[in-house]
Amino acid sequence: MVNDGWHDQEYSFGDDAELNKRMSSLINECCHVFRCHADGNWKSLYKPRYVEKIALEIDGKPSLIRKLLKLKDPVVSNITHSAIKLNKEKEDGANDT
Repeated sequence: MVNDGWHDQEYSFGDDAELNKRMSSLINECCHVFRCHADGNWKSLYKPRYVEKIALEIDGKPSLIRKLLKLKDPVVSNITHSAIKLNKEKEDGANDT
């Protein structure tokens, strides 16, 4: 399912209504910004914000990774893979100390 950035979609990631609401809002906003605000700030300004938020969500609920990737939305997949990488870097950094 590809989010066009103009129409909010409701996503379901299980029985947790708050998680579904939070993730739906985050994905809708992320896709809207990517697809509708092409001002050249995606990589440097916007994407890192969404990566951090998704990283926090998947850190708390790793099963989200599979569910996010299953959406087959290129924006969501890109953010998810970057969030996985960020969490791995944080984990590796914590193990270095």
